[in-house]
Amino acid sequence: NYGGLFVGEHAAEVLGDYGAGPNHTLPTGGTGRYTGGLSVFNFLRIRTWMRIDDQDKSQGMVDDSVVMARLEGLEGHARAAEARSTTVEPAYKK
Repeated sequence: NYGGLFVGEHAAEVLGDYGAGPNHTLPTGGTGRYTGGLSVFNFLRIRTWMRIDDQDKSQGMVDDSVVMARLEGLEGHARAAEARSTTVEPAYKK
């Protein structure tokens, strides 16, 4: 585990810190096991999104979501998925 790797006969930590490297901040306290040095990516917010336009093609996923939500005990999520299902009768209509 390491925070920065310096390869080559003329590579030196000081060059990584001040000249050739991305920054001077490397992980400490054992955090090199799962992260590298501090970079601009540490300050970016990752955003995810999805687009579902085809109701018929999404039904397998919708119905699976009903089952998974109930298995996790999230009844509100299950009902939200049921409301979008064309194959499962929503619990509130039973």
